[in-house]
Amino acid sequence: MRWLVLLALVGCGSYSTYRTTRVVPAGHTEWLFGAQASGAIAPGAGGAPLPEFAIGARRGFGDRYEVQANGTMLPIKQLMTGSFELAGKARLYEHGRWSLAAGVGVGYRLAESGGAIVEGAYASAPIIGGVDLGRHQLVLSVTGGFQRWYSSGAQRVDVPFLGDSIGFLWQVTDHWALLPEAGSAWTPTANFMSDTSRLFHVGVAVLWTR
Repeated sequence: MRWLVLLALVGCGSYSTYRTTRVVPAGHTEWLFGAQASGAIAPGAGGAPLPEFAIGARRGFGDRYEVQANGTMLPIKQLMTGSFELAGKARLYEHGRWSLAAGVGVGYRLAESGGAIVEGAYASAPIIGGVDLGRHQLVLSVTGGFQRWYSSGAQRVDVPFLGDSIGFLWQVTDHWALLPEAGSAWTPTANFMSDTSRLFHVGVAVLWTR
């Protein structure tokens, strides 16, 4: 049971992110390519990072809405992981250089290690704030969510979480941007060393709009 809890917590930090309050122009698609590490931190034991590659596509509708599909993967023999998520975002408010957006996403994750397979489903709902700095943007967000993990022969693991993140959208050209981001979250789900857990996420993505 302990390995299932640990693997669930390590994967919990990797729900898709790379957020901004900006919405892709209607009729256009923004492609996302990222590299990231996420996982859990047990008090006194350091972190348990899980590196992954990320890919996503965002499509704009109207002036304030976009839909998104995201995927992550780690294709190595010792530990294979993957995820798929569908999400949406609405731009709620803007005044001068300040803006606010809200989103929702649902997804599925799979992890395999040593012949053991763990599957999970999750949902998250971020509130995103943005401050435009010229053509760039400083992004702050808070997120609440829930994950449920299953594995044959073990009890399910429920992982509610609440967290925040900070990122900086560096708009290199009209079509290309770079977005580094870091975040953390808290969950009451116990791990093998303590009664609660801290989750983390760090990564960088390249965005291309066409």
